[in-house]
Amino acid sequence: MPAVARPDNANPKPRRTASIGDVARVAQVSIATVSRVINNPTLVAPATRARVLDAVRQLGYQPNPIARALMTNKSRIIGVALPDIAGEFYSEILRGAEDEARAVGQRLLIASGSRGETDADVHTALPYTLIDGLAVMITEPNDSLWKESIGSGVPVCVLDAHIDSDHVDNIVIDNHRAATEATRHLLRRSDPEDCCFVGGAESNFDSKERAAGFAAALAEAGAPARTDQIVFGNYTSDWGRQWATSMLGGPGLKGRAVLAGNDDIALGILFAARDAGLLPPDDFTVVGFDNTRLCTIVRPHLSSVRAPLREMGAAAIRMLLARAQDPARSSQRLELQAELVVRETS
Repeated sequence: MPAVARPDNANPKPRRTASIGDVARVAQVSIATVSRVINNPTLVAPATRARVLDAVRQLGYQPNPIARALMTNKSRIIGVALPDIAGEFYSEILRGAEDEARAVGQRLLIASGSRGETDADVHTALPYTLIDGLAVMITEPNDSLWKESIGSGVPVCVLDAHIDSDHVDNIVIDNHRAATEATRHLLRRSDPEDCCFVGGAESNFDSKERAAGFAAALAEAGAPARTDQIVFGNYTSDWGRQWATSMLGGPGLKGRAVLAGNDDIALGILFAARDAGLLPPDDFTVVGFDNTRLCTIVRPHLSSVRAPLREMGAAAIRMLLARAQDPARSSQRLELQAELVVRETS
């Protein structure tokens, strides 16, 4: 059988990526001039700048961010370190950070812990030499994570923790006030002794603040919280179901008013109650926290405290860029306000 001729374009050679030298040749300028146009365009005459940019568009040239970082000592990359990226709580923070970063010509480098890792493990994945700033979420006391963040040598903005340190900015949500308001809402239909707080881990900063806000509202009503009215576990629906099941088998869930540490916990409580034939708001009331999409998926719709998570992510980018511009400025602390969104379960 005669050999079949292979068409010339059967295995086309991959197109070579345009280099900064190619741009310089087409624009008829030096490589240094191209670099100035990319990194400091105001230093180049308008006519020359226009010629270089035209060559960049013509060749489809994409600057190498690593090479640019070596030349300018700025990568335009901001590191974001979170305990996890699963779930709407973390994804909303990242969405806000990404939108803000894109708007000002920055990119994000994201590191997160895997299941079973500690907060400190997050940092092993971050190459500090390639980032211009670090937004790190510290959710519980962790000296090693804090020391590594400070020792990174880049501007640092801490999320979720009250950090008092020179030249370090932090952003927190006013969980105490929001939990107090949510508990006051529950008290409109229930007696203080029938209220319960079902939180995440006791060491978690958010959980502690929300529990303290709950206790403050009960004290304000003249009935300081009993030890059995505040319980801690984890931020999962399994924990919410477990707590509700224990209530059904003991003191009872009917007539209770529950502030859940997050929406997942509230979801578990709703599932266990439904299995027992109880539905809010007639049999009991419940309010979640974070106002995730779960609130409008479940029936009846879940009341929840809206935490401004996107705002937190966006604010972190702004604070880091401001810190990079003025490293010696005094530490800034931003407290974001949460608000109760009332739906059918309360």
